[in-house]
Amino acid sequence: MSNVNELPKFPGDGPNDQRRPLGGSEDATVNVVLVDDGPLHQLHARDNLVNYLKLLWQRRHFIWADTKSKSLSSGNGTYLGMAWVLLDPLFRIAVYALVFGMILKISRGMDNFLGFLMIGVIFFGFFTAGLTTGGNLIQRSRSLISSFNFPKVSLAVSLVLRQFVDHLVPAIVAVIGALAFQWEKGISISIIGIIPIYCLTHLFAFGCICFAARASAFFPDITKILNLFNRALFFTSGVFFTIDRFDTHPLLTQIVELNPIYQFLMAARTCVMDGVFPSADVWIYISTWSVFVALAGFIYFWQAEERYIAVR
Repeated sequence: MSNVNELPKFPGDGPNDQRRPLGGSEDATVNVVLVDDGPLHQLHARDNLVNYLKLLWQRRHFIWADTKSKSLSSGNGTYLGMAWVLLDPLFRIAVYALVFGMILKISRGMDNFLGFLMIGVIFFGFFTAGLTTGGNLIQRSRSLISSFNFPKVSLAVSLVLRQFVDHLVPAIVAVIGALAFQWEKGISISIIGIIPIYCLTHLFAFGCICFAARASAFFPDITKILNLFNRALFFTSGVFFTIDRFDTHPLLTQIVELNPIYQFLMAARTCVMDGVFPSADVWIYISTWSVFVALAGFIYFWQAEERYIAVR
């Protein structure tokens, strides 16, 4: 009687066994399937920060291709098409000029209110675009996230690069418009300062996109809160007023001055309208805020990397 603990042997089990055909047929063959018994890896798992950055760099061609395919597409489906890239900021400026300049008379005592308003409205829109488009970014991209394994922050990078390209025309309109309404002053070399300000603005916006994307991914109601927050920022960032209106309220003046968006707008106006470069303190302030918000937003987004696959 055979031992019940002894398993039957098959061809190839023993060290001296040769591969033999089964069933006595000389033509039969044995298909050998090799299985990797190494450790399993979780799909969409969060990698460490260094490897994550390496993977992000490897996807740079995908990011740039996505940016080019979607840039300057805001007018798609309309009769005027790409003309809306120029018309949209002009119409917004016209409405705000009518309301704040002619109806509310905020323009009193200002030499170039329209130039002041153009820079304020257009450059403030760069910040709000980061918050509003960052909301529901994960939900809008869930088909891509579920189909491919890639650093999800690529979506935020692609979005801010797209905005960087789309906002070039409105930024040029703001600068040219502000100079046109004070043509007698001429153009100063300080106008080149608008270039680093424009870049820092979108670096700041990248951090806002990351914060808004993660927060709204797991708490969709945050998009409504972001809309209210944008409106509050509009009235507290000096978009259409100068800070000297609060000379009798020093605490309120200090609060507005601490607002980094206010400092960005004033730095842009100083370069374009005043013909001088902002002070070193202002450059340090807006640069520090931009780098801090971008890094903090990136890390905040990265920490939930493996959870985005479950967002519906």
